[in-house]
Amino acid sequence: MAELMDLPFDLLINILLRLCGKPLMQFKIVCKSWYDLISSPRFVELHLDQTLAQSNPKRHFVFSAPHLSSAEFDTFDRMKELDNPFRSQGFAHVVGSCHGLLCLCNYDLHLTILLYNPTTQTHKKLPFLPKPSSLPYRYSFGFGYDGVSMDYKFVRILQSDEGTGPFKSQVMVYSLKMDMWVRAPDVPQPFSSYREDGVLLNGTLHWVHEFFDGVEKRYSIVGFSLGDHSFSEVLQPKFVERFCNFRVGVLDGCLCLLVNDLEYSDIWVMKEYGVKESWTRLFKVKQSQQHLFPEWPIAYSLDRQNLFLQLNTWRVVSLDLQTMVVKDVKVCDFSRCFDTHVCIENLIMLKDSGTEGEETDHHLGKKRRRRRNHVQQRRNDSVDEVLDTNMED
Repeated sequence: MAELMDLPFDLLINILLRLCGKPLMQFKIVCKSWYDLISSPRFVELHLDQTLAQSNPKRHFVFSAPHLSSAEFDTFDRMKELDNPFRSQGFAHVVGSCHGLLCLCNYDLHLTILLYNPTTQTHKKLPFLPKPSSLPYRYSFGFGYDGVSMDYKFVRILQSDEGTGPFKSQVMVYSLKMDMWVRAPDVPQPFSSYREDGVLLNGTLHWVHEFFDGVEKRYSIVGFSLGDHSFSEVLQPKFVERFCNFRVGVLDGCLCLLVNDLEYSDIWVMKEYGVKESWTRLFKVKQSQQHLFPEWPIAYSLDRQNLFLQLNTWRVVSLDLQTMVVKDVKVCDFSRCFDTHVCIENLIMLKDSGTEGEETDHHLGKKRRRRRNHVQQRRNDSVDEVLDTNMED
């Protein structure tokens, strides 16, 4: 540690930027200058960019069994129950994950939504958004990052059953940067999704639309842009539609489809987003006699010899990409788990209870609070200037 502190500041920055989030959180207590550096918004941004640019960053497997927990990826051991705000308040459903942030929903607390960072142990509770009436509605949720506005957003879509109620649909978007809800354009055509949580890719959330064409069940892919709040349809690959189950996911940065029928599960990827002709079938897996079909792909193993999949029976399996043999994966001695995600570490501090210094805010007067915030802002500006200068060099 002493050797690190003696290094030139620009070299120290480059070393710290390459470390994982958890040790950096511990390094904040080394000295005041390190605290200011690691806490600065610019360092947090650069560290996230550095992590995302790595070919194999430190990742954690996050799952519910039923409590929200994490384990090492891809050994699935060293399980740790996450101390999230819903831990003692009922079941926490993971709507989605993005850049290591988790979006949690508590159905027992009137659909309370919050963002949670397991690395910094901070969270942000979204402003309460009531339903317009007591009439029945279908819910669709989604969480992701809009790269244009550099903002994390949560989407809630309500659609009325049988066209009853004060509206046919209501699309509300929460902006973390603005800390407010805005209403987006209505759903142009009603859609019904088995999986209510949207899948994020390229700043767009995706749901599978299930419908009857008068003869049989059919499927389409509905997209919602977090940038301009517009809906679109993503053209699906051409395949024979027999009795099947249709799921959407993301695999290796590409939109992915799992088409399951009574005999096989086909795994497709869209190699060039938005181009129908780029759909390619990667794998064809023979179904088991129990018809246990995959719900979504989780991730490739670190050696890329296996593909981990979430099954419809709350099980995780490993697909051997050489033999196409499917085997059960036991996650930390749990036979079943769900809400499975693979997350990186980041330094994002969410501004709700748990954020550093916020616990003492109510003890400070307005003038002292303003003075402290002003001093902290000057420190952040100074550190950001040094960071920008060193990154340019």
